[in-house]
Amino acid sequence: MACIEKIYSVSALVGRGACNGNCEFCAGKYLRPDAKSGDPAFLRNLESAIKLSARHGGWSLSLTSSGEPTVSPDDVTDALRIYDKCARQGAYFPNVNLFTNGILLGDATFCDKWLPLWKELGLTNVALSIHSVDRKEQADAYGLDRYPSFIDIAENVRKHGVGVRATLLLRKGGVDDGLKYEHSVRHLIECCNITNITSWPIGNPDGTPSEFTPSDDNLNDIRAWLTRHTKLCHGHVWGGGVFDYNGSILRLTDYVTKHDPDKDFVRQLVVFQDGTVAYSWIKEGALCMK
Repeated sequence: MACIEKIYSVSALVGRGACNGNCEFCAGKYLRPDAKSGDPAFLRNLESAIKLSARHGGWSLSLTSSGEPTVSPDDVTDALRIYDKCARQGAYFPNVNLFTNGILLGDATFCDKWLPLWKELGLTNVALSIHSVDRKEQADAYGLDRYPSFIDIAENVRKHGVGVRATLLLRKGGVDDGLKYEHSVRHLIECCNITNITSWPIGNPDGTPSEFTPSDDNLNDIRAWLTRHTKLCHGHVWGGGVFDYNGSILRLTDYVTKHDPDKDFVRQLVVFQDGTVAYSWIKEGALCMK
């Protein structure tokens, strides 16, 4: 068993698990029975995880949920208050990201109320989960009649000094080959001015493929497109890498990484709603603290 030398990041599931979308391929539903607000164990162990990661060279905090975090804005605020406390004590991360479906961020009033506070507490970026750059297809993926304009969302966020990133999800029947990937990336860059785009294939919570996972051939087609049209900046030790596409940043990775005790790094500490901290999204056999 290797000695841990690096803990790259922390991911925290905030809120009650409520969601304003209804994705048939949602990977977070199985975690919702544990979701509740204001759990002292969650906030206490989030602080411990942030400080532990920072001590081991961590550079990123991601706030996500088993539902949609912006539906529970007070819980996002509580988590960011913990981070702000840690940062003031020296456990600072250059990247603090809120992963969201973006639905509420189409409302300027919502953004005006919450984003100034969240930015003050350390939020640096909003990461929009995108299933299609076509608004109708994006709405269908979330089970909605209508999805807000990507441009409106980006403007609502940026006017408060918060950056906008995209999580372009790879899904069978959606963005699932090199041609669709190229079209989506170019639209986000050229039409929405979103120049930092991360992608991973949708799958099961344990990292295995599901009925919604693109085929290996199609995923290889996306990798081939990246090889032809981008410059590899650096690879990730857990797989995938970061690519330069005409000055924009493209990332290709896996959403779930199983912890390998023989490696000297941890990709992320995951803080679950019940206060459990694990070395991966798979709790069993990968506990750090509880």
